[in-house]
Amino acid sequence: MSRPVRRHLALFAAALALPILVFVATLSNRFADAQRSRLSDEALNTARAVALAVDRELTGMAATLNLLALSPQLRAGDLEGFHRQAIELRLRLGVATVLRDATGRQRLNAWLAPGQLPPGTSPLPPPQPGGRLAVTNLFQGMVYRVPMFAVEVPVEVPLPGETGLAFLSLSAPAQRIRQVLEDRQAPEGWTLAVVDGAGRILARNRRHEEFVGQPATDDLRQNATGWEGNWHGFTADGMPVLGSYAKTALADWRIAVGVPLATLNAPLHRTLLLLGGVGLALAALSVMLALVLGNRIADPLRRLAAQAAALGRGEPVEPVQTSIREVAESGAALAEASRTIRRREEDLRRLNDALETRVGERTRDLAETNARLIAAATGRERAEAQLRQSQKMEAVGRLTGGVAHDFNNLLTVVLGNLALARRRLGELEEHSPATERIGRGIDNAVEGANRAAILTQRLLAFSRQQPLAPEAVDANRLVAGMSDLLRRTLGEDIEIETVLSGGLWRAHADPNQLESSLLNLAVNARDAMPAGGKLTIETANAYLDEAYAAGREDVDAGQYVLICVSDTGTGMSPEVVTRAFEPFFTTKPTGKGTGLGLSQVYGFARQSGGHAAIYSEPGQGSTVKLYLPRLRDAELPAAAGTQAQPAAPGTGLHTGRGAVVLVVEDEEMVRDFAVTALEEAGCRTIAAGDGPSALALLSAHPEVTLLFTDVVLAGPMNGRELAAAALARRPRLLVLFTTGYTRNAIIHHGRLDEGVNFLGKPYTASALLERISRLLA
Repeated sequence: MSRPVRRHLALFAAALALPILVFVATLSNRFADAQRSRLSDEALNTARAVALAVDRELTGMAATLNLLALSPQLRAGDLEGFHRQAIELRLRLGVATVLRDATGRQRLNAWLAPGQLPPGTSPLPPPQPGGRLAVTNLFQGMVYRVPMFAVEVPVEVPLPGETGLAFLSLSAPAQRIRQVLEDRQAPEGWTLAVVDGAGRILARNRRHEEFVGQPATDDLRQNATGWEGNWHGFTADGMPVLGSYAKTALADWRIAVGVPLATLNAPLHRTLLLLGGVGLALAALSVMLALVLGNRIADPLRRLAAQAAALGRGEPVEPVQTSIREVAESGAALAEASRTIRRREEDLRRLNDALETRVGERTRDLAETNARLIAAATGRERAEAQLRQSQKMEAVGRLTGGVAHDFNNLLTVVLGNLALARRRLGELEEHSPATERIGRGIDNAVEGANRAAILTQRLLAFSRQQPLAPEAVDANRLVAGMSDLLRRTLGEDIEIETVLSGGLWRAHADPNQLESSLLNLAVNARDAMPAGGKLTIETANAYLDEAYAAGREDVDAGQYVLICVSDTGTGMSPEVVTRAFEPFFTTKPTGKGTGLGLSQVYGFARQSGGHAAIYSEPGQGSTVKLYLPRLRDAELPAAAGTQAQPAAPGTGLHTGRGAVVLVVEDEEMVRDFAVTALEEAGCRTIAAGDGPSALALLSAHPEVTLLFTDVVLAGPMNGRELAAAALARRPRLLVLFTTGYTRNAIIHHGRLDEGVNFLGKPYTASALLERISRLLA
């Protein structure tokens, strides 16, 4: 039974989608395995770290015990004097000294006051001769009735009526080991436990008092027999966990770390659902595309079949109008056959028997043609899909490379012409409500354009493409100079304190961008203190060592100038801290922020060769640390060559009036604005749209005193190449560059080349005239 072409294409699409679903399933399984392996490694590392911390605690107690063994009172057999010394140690450190003879009988117990007889028996195990340090398992204190453990060493003490070695021990509550576990600050939900050699729980970071002294779970005791390893089982409170353990070096204790399976399963379930949804969506999309393409192919085929049927009935046949060449050719052939049939109708009547054979052959030809059409259509669809993908990627590349340049060109035109319109409106003699409304409209448009320019600048800052002019910066002087600005900006509710370090190194950075970054940080701090608070700005010399740099991407070890901005605001959660530097990420309400302030600070720090870091806790305020590279005297840049030759006296070029400026800009609206602004200021202008035209005009006009060119130009030359060719002809010619996106023509790694005069887009008429006046002065 035949099926429509749409069903065949749908089955074909389903066959293509099957590998996608298999891939998604395989990827999900590998992701789950990777997550389990990562958590197992993290838990094992935590167990090792805790074991090391416990060993350090036991080592400290052992060191204290060895110092006690050297006590002159103890060596002289003055047990009363040594008892007072042991009580003082207990009051200071919370550990008690116990002295036992070779039979295990207590001779001194610091838990008791001097003169009180110690108990005849001891909860400690019998003394172990051999001169080695011994760490006991958990036991219940006889005087101080709490779970305890002890560290014991043999000592030579002259005891009345005794010969041989005595044994000196320090006993401490198990709460001391619990404090070690809590200091580790395990991830939320993780269980840390210390199990002694008898398999009992000695300490626990969660519900310690409830489980201390209880036997550990069977699965833990059966699996935790070596130095370290992993197991699957349950905690003492019945929670299923993925566990790891490590043995301490000084005691027969095991450190057990339990990671709740819920910690692993919850993100895995979300990831698996996401991957499954993506796979099903791709499969459904493939089937839908197959059905759509089947409709596009089936319609001309149906018309072709109708023409073939008409041909069989002897009716006139017209060519089929379709974009599928093979179908169109078959339709044309049918039309020609129809005409031929009509011309030879009389002959066909005489050759009726031969007609059936001829029609059969034609039918087979049509079937073969139809099969070729389907195969060709399928191949063409694949080729078209590949072509569309290629064109899309090419378009994205062009957009990414030119968006900054084009957008800044538009902002230059908007801001420049708004400024000209505002100035001309002010020159009107008549002032009316209508002119005032027009003026307010112009001011609002200027404000909106300036915000767009700031947004573009922040995007360029995060992508490390903004032009910087780094120089030697005294951070103390810069911070002190911003005090008045910060007080006006932050208001009276915010107390500002500056802590400036003496002997501060000089930093190598762009001072304007540094001021902007500090202002951004201060505004963010103000928003985090809605009810008022304190803002502290500190400076200091800092050294980032290899260990710090190794744990952070793109951080070089070395000397830096540190600027800290701290507030007493609401603080940030760890999740917010990890995303705080991302562009457009903000926790402020809609309309209260763009999410680009911290990303600009981060981009400026990285582009300057430095580093930025955030330290914050909810309710404890935040601190942003800005590390800028130290500038040494040997690293000072050489003095730039003469960038602009001074005009001869009496020429009047120090103000720009009368100067001849060659304006080279490939964007017509930007070029017209620059020419208008210069001519209104009294300059004479010559305009060109590309490099070759500009060189021809420069040769034809020797009176040109200044070349004002865009860096990115259409045609065979960019602005840098044009300036080089112009200076080769006119070495004393002044050159001023402008651009919104440089493509490394005059700015490399975000820093202006030496000897380059630069005006960034978008610019206003006043900024252009002020820059040209400085060059001509």
